[in-house]
Amino acid sequence: MVLKRARLLLGALPLGAALALSLSPGAQAGSITAESIWDKKSAIERAQSQLPANATVTNTHCTVVNVRIGNYRYICTVEYTTNPVPGSESNAPAP
Repeated sequence: MVLKRARLLLGALPLGAALALSLSPGAQAGSITAESIWDKKSAIERAQSQLPANATVTNTHCTVVNVRIGNYRYICTVEYTTNPVPGSESNAPAP
């Protein structure tokens, strides 16, 4: 019986940790994907234009897809993290 409880508790720990992290107001990560028919630079610029105001780019990668002979599509993903803006969090109850 004690062993079953210990296993149950150990199994619930990752779920509890994930829930606690998702509710914390700390840094969050995300990604934006954009494409261009012109070049990689244009695809990256399109993705970066959609970033949140307080985002920090952590990684960028692109894929070139040949859609027809001599015609390419550039698909780029920009990964980022965001940190809460200091002073934006308030402990006061909402009105």
